Amino acid sequence: MRALILTGLLGFATLSGCTFPGVYKLNVQQGNIVTPEMLSQLKPGMNQRQVSYVMGNPVIRNPFEQKQWDYIYTLEQRDKVVKDYHVIIHFNDQGLYTHYSGDLPAEDFNETNQLNSLPEEERNLNTVPTDL
Repeated sequence: MRALILTGLLGFATLSGCTFPGVYKLNVQQGNIVTPEMLSQLKPGMNQRQVSYVMGNPVIRNPFEQKQWDYIYTLEQRDKVVKDYHVIIHFNDQGLYTHYSGDLPAEDFNETNQLNSLPEEERNLNTVPTDL
């Protein structure tokens, strides 16, 4: 009987530790930040190196499909997706930029606004010390 009670209490303690309401959950950013300013700098006929300079390297690059690059971004705050988008950069057979498609980020979405949306604890972690 004592072993059954101890097993029950141990199981309850283990399960309650997984769902403790006071646990702080971090904001999770994944992917490439793409701003409307970046997309406006793209001009038809740019080569892949020039596009990479403007947009950065895509997180996902399909080795079997060289005619498109996928820029995917997701921001989760406390297990809830706050922002997400998928921008596809298209190239022709010669590897020159033709156009982009997909969900565009909102006009007010830029790196500064994103940093300001973080909690104070995380905002301080992302700043560069000025006394270096």
